Amino acid sequence: MKKLGTVKNVIHDGTILLKALEISRPGTPVFDSRGGEIGKVARVFGPVSSPYISVRPKGHIDAFSMLNSTLYAGEYKPAHRKGVNKWQRKGKPQRK
Repeated sequence: MKKLGTVKNVIHDGTILLKALEISRPGTPVFDSRGGEIGKVARVFGPVSSPYISVRPKGHIDAFSMLNSTLYAGEYKPAHRKGVNKWQRKGKPQRK
């Protein structure tokens, strides 16, 4: 696992904000120092020189207890949808 960043703030809806050390893709699992899964990366934003990451927590966790702690990124595994053409839009039939 790679160091993802340090927890700087928690938003009222439970979203955790990190000061990023490493940039990760949305959907990457996030872990605490003990190896327990906290949630997934929701968004990367801010300036390129010092980006921030928002993490959507998994289940009910006490996000305020993680302030100033370091979180880690796991391996990104893209969701594979079988049988769907990448050009086909949701709800529209594919041309034949």
